[in-house]
Amino acid sequence: MGKGKNWRVVHPDMGSKQLTLNHGIHAPGQEFTQHYHDASEDAIVVLEGGGAIRQGEVYTPIAAGDVIFVPAGEVHGTVNTTPNMARLISFQAPPDMALYRGERDTPDEAPTPQDGHRSNVQVINMARSGPVFGKSTDWRSVVSPKKGSVHLSLDYISLNKGERFTHEPIESESIYVLKDGSAGVTTGTGETCELEQHDVLFLSPGDTFSLSQAGDEPTAVISCWAVAPFH
Repeated sequence: MGKGKNWRVVHPDMGSKQLTLNHGIHAPGQEFTQHYHDASEDAIVVLEGGGAIRQGEVYTPIAAGDVIFVPAGEVHGTVNTTPNMARLISFQAPPDMALYRGERDTPDEAPTPQDGHRSNVQVINMARSGPVFGKSTDWRSVVSPKKGSVHLSLDYISLNKGERFTHEPIESESIYVLKDGSAGVTTGTGETCELEQHDVLFLSPGDTFSLSQAGDEPTAVISCWAVAPFH
């Protein structure tokens, strides 16, 4: 959709049923077409650069480290209003199949919010979100049903040297993205691998793994999962 380089990472064609992940790189001035999802929620993460979330003629600034939570039915698009490249990822639950069929890509007929509409879109800084107590690392709750979502939750996890955590099995799909640094992963079956910046882990319901900080720099991880029970 729109201009720039946009591609699917986790999507229904590879077997995901509850959660998707898209990745986009946008040059200065490039816009991701305004659209809306009938029943799906978006959590858009600004990894690098910035710009604005657009709703009609209203442009709300966004910057690296921000999450834009978009409830179902909200018209939204993104525009790189900066002189630098912008890199964004977006999680969605449940998958909007019309988006994957190309039915949302209508730049000449882009929808706009109705007059008098009060937007429920939220722009949230991940590192400044409320902490989750009792975790072994600096763990922040960014999007959750307690904050207004229905279909997805998103956390931001920071690990210093030697820190680790375990993803316990849950009833829904999960996606982890390595935002910064590097990490070592051990799966529930004992397999190991190394993760570098922007690598992605997709977990089916019941999967588990452990992740440990690696290298000399702190590690930052974004965790998103579909809210269970999911139908």
